[in-house]
Amino acid sequence: MSERAPTYDVAVVGAGIVGLSTALVLARRGYSVALIERRPPQRDRGDLGFDIRTVALTPASVALLRELDGLDGDPPTPIEAMHVWEYDGAASLHFRADHDVSDPAGSAEALAHVVENSAVTTRLWAGAGERLGVYAPSSVTDLVFERDAVRLLGPDIVARLVVAADGADSPVGTLAGVVRRAERGRGQHAIATVARASRAHDNTAYQRFGRTGPVALLPLTLAGGVDGTGAVETESHVAVIWSTSEPEHERLKSMGDEAFMDALDRETEGVLGTFEAVDRRFGFPVRQSLVADFNPNARILVVGDAARTLHPLAGQGVNIGLEDARAIGVVATGGDLGAPDTWRAFARERRLRSKLMISAMRTLLAAYSGAWASNPWVRLARNTGIRWIDSSTAAKSQLIREAMGLGPLALGTASS
Repeated sequence: MSERAPTYDVAVVGAGIVGLSTALVLARRGYSVALIERRPPQRDRGDLGFDIRTVALTPASVALLRELDGLDGDPPTPIEAMHVWEYDGAASLHFRADHDVSDPAGSAEALAHVVENSAVTTRLWAGAGERLGVYAPSSVTDLVFERDAVRLLGPDIVARLVVAADGADSPVGTLAGVVRRAERGRGQHAIATVARASRAHDNTAYQRFGRTGPVALLPLTLAGGVDGTGAVETESHVAVIWSTSEPEHERLKSMGDEAFMDALDRETEGVLGTFEAVDRRFGFPVRQSLVADFNPNARILVVGDAARTLHPLAGQGVNIGLEDARAIGVVATGGDLGAPDTWRAFARERRLRSKLMISAMRTLLAAYSGAWASNPWVRLARNTGIRWIDSSTAAKSQLIREAMGLGPLALGTASS
């Protein structure tokens, strides 16, 4: 092993929600952990008082983040109900939290909680310095594999295990020779923003499948009760995630605020009245991808978006990444974490879980927005299935359990 360079049990590269959570989980298990990040997280708020980057956390994710002291401060907004419908059919789905479902977050009436990304990352980061060796700003420029460790050039440290949690284009994954397979998609892009509506959201999330993709409205609540424009909070702010074709995406991005709000009114069929204000918008390409191996080398582990990316229509990207973090905590029970075969079962099970999620997203998109989505027989089959699910207490209960991160597919290695 190299001399003089600081040596750790684990080096986690990337300080997003998943990377920070993974590092803190391992530190709580008694391991020495280095955290490497190019830019330390900072609290971000737009003109309406919210971070535009938001995520809906399952109760299982909320429980983990509370355990790691990542949710104090700005309170998350509960999603107590959800309404899903489409442009080309009368059938729709209505979910309310099943009070019989055991909720480890202690909030049986919430399907999920909406949080602002930077609120979580800055809170987790604040506790990182006490428990981790923090290297920021710093970037890994190369990996040198030694007999029983890896030397990370850039920060110039040595670790027995390197965890790549540095995003979908993972530089560490590239250095480690990770193979990523991307789905051949339909060129979808998404727009994210925050808007204020005239009608109260009543802690309900809305998702409408349009001709070119889905749009989601997630409820938000201001901690102080007044947004950046001086408007008093009336439970009318929502996070908007609008996925659509590339041409439509470019058109929406180029619109002025009034025209964009009018287009959003039409796309959501006035479910929250009219939109009165909108924050800045940012767009990003939508892609689904999966690495060939979560553990391509005994001393390399790939998690979060570095391991897989999902379509945002179900909001499961961060949640499945936090499943990775919980599952890592189950495996990490002592000894050299880079020893041969330590992570093989983890890698198989997390990849299978990811493949199931990617397939589910692909099927939903094809059913609602695919080439045959408007075919009368496809529409009939889709609406018949939706009506059956909406009328079936058992089916809806199981879907809720999976969406809340409590079903057998969601638990995966975290419960093993």
